[in-house]
Amino acid sequence: MTAILSTKSLTKEFGGLVAVNKVSLDFEKGSLKSIIGPNGSGKTTFFNLLTGVLKPTSGSIFLNDRDIAGLAPHTISQLGISRSYQITNIFPYLTTFENIRLAVQSRGNTQVHYNLVGKASSYAEYHEETFRFADLIGIDPIRLYAPASLLPHAEQRKLEIAMALATNPKLLLLDEPTAGMSVEEIPEIYEILLKIKKSFGDNLTMIVIEHKMGIVMKISQEVIVLSQGSVLAKGTPKEIQNNENVLSAYLGGIHEFT
Repeated sequence: MTAILSTKSLTKEFGGLVAVNKVSLDFEKGSLKSIIGPNGSGKTTFFNLLTGVLKPTSGSIFLNDRDIAGLAPHTISQLGISRSYQITNIFPYLTTFENIRLAVQSRGNTQVHYNLVGKASSYAEYHEETFRFADLIGIDPIRLYAPASLLPHAEQRKLEIAMALATNPKLLLLDEPTAGMSVEEIPEIYEILLKIKKSFGDNLTMIVIEHKMGIVMKISQEVIVLSQGSVLAKGTPKEIQNNENVLSAYLGGIHEFT
């Protein structure tokens, strides 16, 4: 299967600290892979390199056949990579609807998508898409016109996923989508991720950073384990569950996968 994203010896150094160390990985079109590892293993730094937040010290990042390493975040976004963050990143004083609509508009007709004096009717297609993504993620319609800051934390996490999807990405990066959520709320995110995968099929490639091993093992086609900035192991969930290096270096025992 053709890789939509590949990294070649990707490295990021902060002074004497090597946060990402010669990481070479392939992400096939339409795949859903998870990245796990202890805090400080380089997971979020890896995402920051893919999205242009950080420039690599060395190495390459290929989106299809184009090396995007070091490009500006907005350029990489326009090329089809979207992400969510560990800490919820929304427009708190805009309504839930407006948060999603702005993401939809960012990929719209450049003649009208930021026309401050345009007619409301010119935004009809954006409104339809906004409702579609809100429904896909399961955002309560009652909350659509309330300020996003008033949403419960779990709903804000869902909103951020909806915003990322609304930019019509080829590659969706989700950085700990269940962060800060209660045990009771986590299954809903699991169902949403599966729903997204089913809805978009091979048109969307997903990479998920997640600490909840139950979700990782259920949704992932492949699990990548980072340790001290390097790839410690990669394989199917079952292979990772039985990998002695992973168990001893990171997870500490098979019970961690439950």
